[in-house]
Amino acid sequence: MKPIKLLNPRSSDTNVMGGEPVWKTQPIENRISAMSKAFSWYNYFYGKKDARDMIVNYLESHDRKADVRALKNIPDSSIRLTTGWLCRMNMVGLELSETEQIKLDNLLKEILTSKQTVEVESDSGSDALAKPNIQDRLREKVGECAAELDGMFDEFMMAGAKMSADYKPIMVIRGMNVAPQMISEIANRWKRKLAEFEEAVEGKDALLVEAYSYLTKIQLRNCVKFCEAVVNDCGAYVQIKKVERKPRKVRAVPPEKRAAKFKHTAEFAELKLKGLPAASLVDKAEAWLYDTKKRKLIHLMADSHTQAFTIKNNSIIGYSTVDTLQKTVRKPADITKAIQAAGKPAARKVYKDLTTTETPWNARGTENLIILKAW
Repeated sequence: MKPIKLLNPRSSDTNVMGGEPVWKTQPIENRISAMSKAFSWYNYFYGKKDARDMIVNYLESHDRKADVRALKNIPDSSIRLTTGWLCRMNMVGLELSETEQIKLDNLLKEILTSKQTVEVESDSGSDALAKPNIQDRLREKVGECAAELDGMFDEFMMAGAKMSADYKPIMVIRGMNVAPQMISEIANRWKRKLAEFEEAVEGKDALLVEAYSYLTKIQLRNCVKFCEAVVNDCGAYVQIKKVERKPRKVRAVPPEKRAAKFKHTAEFAELKLKGLPAASLVDKAEAWLYDTKKRKLIHLMADSHTQAFTIKNNSIIGYSTVDTLQKTVRKPADITKAIQAAGKPAARKVYKDLTTTETPWNARGTENLIILKAW
């Protein structure tokens, strides 16, 4: 095989991180830590485009030209960084164990069989890529997030399946800003993995026991913990998004529109009274009304919780059923004139001085109702 030229990131950080990992001597006792260090090096200097190129080089070196052509139609969201790094490590001298080779083959198969970009024929007859809609973009984002979580799990496995606080799935999910309504796709996938690892821990399924025989009981339990962390963080992410979501702004309805159906009279010639429009009652806390037919002076008060009343159809809502009262007026001309001229304290005194019986009011409009004051 033609010698592979080592990568040169052209960064001053190579003074600290070193050059591309080489494998002149195959790691045996320190294999996991050596591979984990190599993954960290590639992650630091390279991204998905580079991972794709590494996979292409690997496939070409193994004379898999059909797979190289298929890879061109695979979106970046389906490319897993760890797969690219492992291909590269093998190309520069790392001899993969049988288990590692099977793992790499499965990873490549998963990428190559992922959903491909759909081609459509344009109106002119030439081939063009279909314009993705919002659902396609959401699914692509989910795919990218799922791939990153898989990459985190691969790093976790390469590091000896040792659970630590360094693995924070929610940071990956938040960083990708996945739509909350799509998060169940990721959660369900990890629930299936969780169920599989739990069965492996129980040891009742011979096939699963054989499949995970390379892991110790402690490592298997750590795999369970990792899967649980992903599932729990998916749920936590949805709740965080609910809290962060801005409440929908309610469109303000003009007072005139809210009060359009409220029955009242604009003036009462007999007492030379001119009333306020019904809109003046909207979002107020106190008002005075007069029933010209029953000769009732009405003191309208807002409920202590709502702090203001408003109008819905022909009813006033948000008023206090305890404090809203009415009294019969014996000298309506004098009393109504005094109410219209008075401020809040003076108006209340005028009402208090009335000696007639106090009764509740039903807060419904009538053609005989005139609005004297509102604050």
